[in-house]
Amino acid sequence: MKDTMVPGLRIKTRRGFTVLNMPAQISWQNYAGIREGVSRALTLAARAPATGSETGAGAAGVVIDFGDAVLLDAAGLVLLARAETRARLLGCRLRAVVPDASAPVRRALDATGLGRLVPVFPDVAAATAGRPPARRRTGPADTADVLDAIRALHPGDAALTPAPSVPSELTITTTAAADGDHTVVHLSGVLDQLTVPRLGETLTSLVEGSLRHLALRMSARLGLRCDPLPILLGIRWRVAAEGGCLSLLEQPAKLREIIDREGLGSVFTACRTVEPAA
Repeated sequence: MKDTMVPGLRIKTRRGFTVLNMPAQISWQNYAGIREGVSRALTLAARAPATGSETGAGAAGVVIDFGDAVLLDAAGLVLLARAETRARLLGCRLRAVVPDASAPVRRALDATGLGRLVPVFPDVAAATAGRPPARRRTGPADTADVLDAIRALHPGDAALTPAPSVPSELTITTTAAADGDHTVVHLSGVLDQLTVPRLGETLTSLVEGSLRHLALRMSARLGLRCDPLPILLGIRWRVAAEGGCLSLLEQPAKLREIIDREGLGSVFTACRTVEPAA
């Protein structure tokens, strides 16, 4: 793999791992480019055969080396949280390098619970050699909790809580599918920072009501003003753990673009064809 176009982001291989050395400063200004590089590395690592060789294409996994990088805002933490979600979906090992001297970054990992989700090593040699260290037993347990903790740690970060430009509404209704197993959740209106949590609460209540096969039917005119993937992925993993599924029907073009970019198209598929009830 060659270096990316993001200044300061370097990519190399070591013991079969793809190692991404982060720029000296990480912020929302270079977040998109870094995330693209990380996503590409994870995809290649998941597809490549495991060789374990020093010149492999990263089949052993991906290491994000923060080195001496300075986190100027919440971007670096969000990057790692989103990378962990994608790595888990792809079945790819993800590790992080944060030197012991980088006390602010390590404190942020502890405060947000990211250290529980991603194995953290003091240097690249350790990250590409031994087994992952024992996971910490305190702090948030999943990605949704971690993202909430990141928002709490950076309450003034406008990139985490963009305000909608106009008042919004979201209508949620449910119907039974013809197969008698799936429940179709119909959405219309707008998904934004105000309405996405309500969608999450509704889906959670359905799952807690023993519904394990859900299909979201989205109107082509559904407004999308934020990224709903964290909520959708959380629900998807919850139902999948119990043999269920979460599929997305009639996705708006913007959401389809996000899902395709993240390589998650196969994740949101139903276990069988979902037909509306007669």
